[in-house]
Amino acid sequence: MTDDAGIAPDALVSLARALVAALLSEDAELAFVEETRQFVDQLGDTLTLPVTEMISIDQLDQSARRELLDVTLAELGLTLDTLDWQAEPVLARDFQNRIWSHLYQRFLTAHQVVSSHIELPAAPAEEYPRPLFSPPDSWLLLFAERGACRLLHAGGEIVLGSNGPALLLLPPESDVVLQRISGAGSCSVFSSAFFPPQRWMPWLLEDDTVTPPQPLQVSEPRIAGYFAESFRRIIDIAHAGGRQGRALHLNLLEHMLLLREELVPRDDTTRLDRRVLAARDFLLAHYQEKTTVEQVARAAGAAPSTLTALFKSQMGENIMRWRDQLRMGRARELLQGTELPIKVIAAEVGYDDPMFFSRRFKQLTGWSPSQLRGGSNR
Repeated sequence: MTDDAGIAPDALVSLARALVAALLSEDAELAFVEETRQFVDQLGDTLTLPVTEMISIDQLDQSARRELLDVTLAELGLTLDTLDWQAEPVLARDFQNRIWSHLYQRFLTAHQVVSSHIELPAAPAEEYPRPLFSPPDSWLLLFAERGACRLLHAGGEIVLGSNGPALLLLPPESDVVLQRISGAGSCSVFSSAFFPPQRWMPWLLEDDTVTPPQPLQVSEPRIAGYFAESFRRIIDIAHAGGRQGRALHLNLLEHMLLLREELVPRDDTTRLDRRVLAARDFLLAHYQEKTTVEQVARAAGAAPSTLTALFKSQMGENIMRWRDQLRMGRARELLQGTELPIKVIAAEVGYDDPMFFSRRFKQLTGWSPSQLRGGSNR
């Protein structure tokens, strides 16, 4: 008997047990890393970075590993004393997915971009659901190359690929599960989770008012082929291990986002209010300067109170916090792409006080600047 894409329940149980042992051990256990590698090999997914590096838990000290274990078990209504993975292999899968979510988010924060190719098998086999995430300030681009699948999220589901190749751009803090549609054939999906460089923001925000996000059909075969080939090149380049791998990865992703932006139909009824657009553009151009809400409002041609309410409603954040997020995005680029001292980076993005910058950076990203710089060099 097998479960989820031909994965035997015994494999799920064995991996869950190895993971618990690794989280409890004084030193992260290699057995878990090896079992996970074999498990991902069974799934057939292809990632742009070695699985053994992505799921490494030696990045966490012993107390952090134990805290992660306890919190995850509590979320599932379990305790160490009552664990019986053999009786509940689905819980074993959910446990692994939650731990994977945590490690994946840490890894993405350190490395800026992660892409993958997921093959969901044809019926009658039931697929192993793939959790996908976009942590705060990151985005997720999906391309359904062939077949139909669905994304389950808090508000319901999004069908992707039922009418042919399609793109879907998910905003920050999306938490979805990818599944094949019951009874349908196999489904091939590419994904990229990424922290965007500052220059990408206008393309990403242009149609960010559509809720929930809607798939964009790619009806021209030549263009659909370009997206599929670009994703495959990203994976090939990453596996080649060259010094410029991440830069090339981002470069190809930028090309795809630009092409997507060209394909998006424009409908004035879904656009941001012109005053919010003006405020957004002003902040994109002047985020590193000492600005006030009143200055932004003058640039947008609106009263401060009116703009404050509109901006919060349509952008999901207040004006100054959104500006700070722009600053932290640029700081992330400089921390990971240059050797500039932290105090120089702080000044570059608008902070005279490096200590205040470091506190604000950690508040908004969860990492200190030195932790992020160290993590990106792992």
